[in-house]
Amino acid sequence: MTALRVFPFIGAVIAIGALVLSIIGVSTTYWFSAATIHSGLWQTCGITGCARRDGGQAAPIALAAVIAIGVAAILAIFSGLARNKSDAGNNTARLCGVIAVILLFSSGILIAASLYTFVNAVNVTGYSFTLMTIAQFLSFLAAMLVAHWMGHSFTVIS
Repeated sequence: MTALRVFPFIGAVIAIGALVLSIIGVSTTYWFSAATIHSGLWQTCGITGCARRDGGQAAPIALAAVIAIGVAAILAIFSGLARNKSDAGNNTARLCGVIAVILLFSSGILIAASLYTFVNAVNVTGYSFTLMTIAQFLSFLAAMLVAHWMGHSFTVIS
């Protein structure tokens, strides 16, 4: 069972990777790319220069996902550190792990919603879109690892 104690930390590392990719994805201007223009949530650039954007409907959804991934990574680390093998009734560690899983799944859904909202307005995507898609996958993977650890570490008393 001690091998399972590493799962929340692996999940946290993956969540941190998803967080980094999502921050880069949200902040860069390549959600859409064509021959002469590229566009992100905050800026559209063309031959004549760049113009600021308000981010549209996709921006607050993407920012909520970034925040959810960051909080989930912190909670996963805390859950792994707070869990003591001899204390099967550690409700704080369990609650942190459960909230981390919910946030990671929610962030994946929020990332998908932001991507699809942005793509609804524009058809061709750039590397920022790809980074956000990878971040979504990593968020779900981290959630599965933390959820798996939660299921084993709190149901089996060692």
